[in-house]
Amino acid sequence: MMLENLLMAEENEEYLGKNDIFFATRERAKHPENPQWHTFGELCHNSDLVVLQEMKPMKFEEYGNIRGELVYLEVHKAPIYDEDKNVIGVIGSGRNITEHKKIQRELEISNRLIESGPVVLFEWGADDGWPIIFVSANVEKILGINYKKLQESEIKFSDFIHPDDLPIVLKEFYEYISLQTTSFVQEYRLIKEDSSVIWIRDFTVIDYNEKKTPRTIKGFIFDNMKEKAAKERIFHLNYYDQLTTLPNRQKIMLDIQNNPPCACAIFNIERFRELNDFFGIATGDSILVQIAKKSLEIGVEAYRIGGDEFAILFYEDLSHDAIQKYVSNILLQLNEIDLNIANESVNIRMSVGVAFKSERILTNADIALHIAKEKKVSFWIYEEDEKIEESYRKNIAMTATIHKALLENRIICYYQPIVNFSTQKIEKYETLVRIVDEDGTILMPNDFLPIAKKTKLYPRITQEVVAQACRCFASRKELFSINLSIEDISNPKIVQEIIQTIVHTNTAKRVIFELLESEGIEDYDIASKFIAQVKPLGARIAIDDFGTGYSNFEHILKLNVDCIKIDGSLIKGIVANDKHRIIVETIVDFAKKIGACTVAEYVCDEAVYETVKESGVDFSQGYHTGKPQAL
Repeated sequence: MMLENLLMAEENEEYLGKNDIFFATRERAKHPENPQWHTFGELCHNSDLVVLQEMKPMKFEEYGNIRGELVYLEVHKAPIYDEDKNVIGVIGSGRNITEHKKIQRELEISNRLIESGPVVLFEWGADDGWPIIFVSANVEKILGINYKKLQESEIKFSDFIHPDDLPIVLKEFYEYISLQTTSFVQEYRLIKEDSSVIWIRDFTVIDYNEKKTPRTIKGFIFDNMKEKAAKERIFHLNYYDQLTTLPNRQKIMLDIQNNPPCACAIFNIERFRELNDFFGIATGDSILVQIAKKSLEIGVEAYRIGGDEFAILFYEDLSHDAIQKYVSNILLQLNEIDLNIANESVNIRMSVGVAFKSERILTNADIALHIAKEKKVSFWIYEEDEKIEESYRKNIAMTATIHKALLENRIICYYQPIVNFSTQKIEKYETLVRIVDEDGTILMPNDFLPIAKKTKLYPRITQEVVAQACRCFASRKELFSINLSIEDISNPKIVQEIIQTIVHTNTAKRVIFELLESEGIEDYDIASKFIAQVKPLGARIAIDDFGTGYSNFEHILKLNVDCIKIDGSLIKGIVANDKHRIIVETIVDFAKKIGACTVAEYVCDEAVYETVKESGVDFSQGYHTGKPQAL
């Protein structure tokens, strides 16, 4: 059997007179493609010579390839003598130790890896304190704990766990034991030999006996300091503002989720953008840092939740009055900060919005802040019955309606006639925008334009109105007017498109651009620049709603307008109120002197029509002379 397994003799008598090399060479010749097919005989032959030289029994570890696979044998050999005590050869026996060698080699590799690697191996007893049964020698290099000290019988592993972490580690450990968990991970701190502290990660593996108690407890421990530091760095980047070092919006949302507060206050720096633009970004950053520092000085744990917004959470259940008093005191102290900007002392002002406990406390506080700013007050408390969110929902719905109307070409133009008092004929039309809703309802400008102006949809509406009006009047003889806001004429892209459209449709000499008196001429430079671009093309300029608020006649003179449209509030009261008539007559007289025509808006009945006509106004516009309609 041995001869067969070693690929030597094919019959028992064949081996007589031959040596190992003969059989090895013959077997290899059968497999010329594999020169290592059978090397066992050649490699083992030398041990026979050693035994004959030493002339004593000896043990060898022999190896070689059999059938292309490496085989190890533990061989015992001894000289063999004849009856006359003459050496006639060598006799021996062998035991296959290939698997043993593989296990031994794997163990050696494992030990080398452990000794040079980052993992420390432990085996502990299940008794109190976890007495150490085994620990790998690299414990001193990795964990900074003396290896020999750990071999002492009285030493327990719990002696090295940080006292603040030990109760948690024990609690988790016994919970895992109660659940018969076979493996789990724990992170905690160990105290090193030099009394410094190290964070470690402990992979524990437990083998239970038949009584369901731990038979063995083994742990694979490695230094977790770098990973811990990296996690803390990532946490700080995610949850703390890098400029002020205060917790950020993500952190306040996390804190609210984990521990809902009783109240929340959001503070906003008034006119911060102006300060930032005027003095520069560096100064703006300095303001934010000084506010953060001041909040800490007065004992306020603030969050920086936006560019110039800070927030405070209140966990004590206080009344509205108590919160208002406390927040007002904080507001007072923050407003008293003297900021040193360009060697000048500058005071800041802040407004604040407060909301009380709810699922949307942060959102509600933000809404309260916006109300405070809109009402130009420093403090506002969110109240559920104000139905603010319902208003916001309507605004969102209307934004969606506008967007869809633009996509589906449901933005349309109506045109209201403007009648010449002298000829009684329609000589002009004013372009008025409408939306045809999905159900066919016509939406008026007041329903959607204020919302559109707060979004990016407004310029698209202007573009559509200008394009439609110019296409409509390209084949007509009347003049037509288009209302433009300050947003339109301050947008270079819109202005350029307007110019291209009136030139392309050949309507430049019949279009009138109406600027609101309360907007267009308030910013003289913007209005003047726009007029300088379109008037050379033949376009006319009208001032709309003239007479509202304050009317700056000087600007009218500078702008060289072609037409003044008198505000409807003056026209509607002109019959009953002599003062309205006097103002209208004054405007008419002024217009005539500068060579501008006048249009009376909101001419609603015959009495108003006749009175306005008697006042010398040139044109009538209103339901009495014609309603807006499609052309």
